[in-house]
Amino acid sequence: MKPITTLFFLFFSLSGCNNKVELEKCDKNGKLIVYSERVYSEMWIKNKKLNVTVIDTFCINQKAKALEDIRNGKLVYFGFHPREFKKMTAILKRFGIETKEHLSRCARIGGFEPYCYQNAMYDEINRKFGENFIDSIFRVAQKEYIIENPNVEYFDDGIDLRKKYKVTN
Repeated sequence: MKPITTLFFLFFSLSGCNNKVELEKCDKNGKLIVYSERVYSEMWIKNKKLNVTVIDTFCINQKAKALEDIRNGKLVYFGFHPREFKKMTAILKRFGIETKEHLSRCARIGGFEPYCYQNAMYDEINRKFGENFIDSIFRVAQKEYIIENPNVEYFDDGIDLRKKYKVTN
């Protein structure tokens, strides 16, 4: 019985190889289709006047994952605030929001959209709690940090915020 099962599995595994659907390599205008940032970058290094159609499958998949997480009640804030992040994490946790430290780049490569998951989460947090919510949480965390660390200089827009919060060192 075991050899028959193995042969049956082998037959269907091998016959499935011929039925793979290959993604189109060119769009209707004859432009090459690029699905990955890495491939795009490699092509661009060879030809700076690259003329291709970009289909950002990574972003599509990341947005879908974010929407699924949101439907399941998961919210994640991504940010980088070296001094305030621990305090922000504690405050956001009270609202059911997880945090992850995240440094982002400013440049986009081709038509690829970075941070699709992160942006979808940020948009949902803004929708649910308001556009000033994260900024308000940051200011609270900032103030707590400054009060707890009176000997650490903290300048924002040329102003020592220790004076603003009347912290004496």
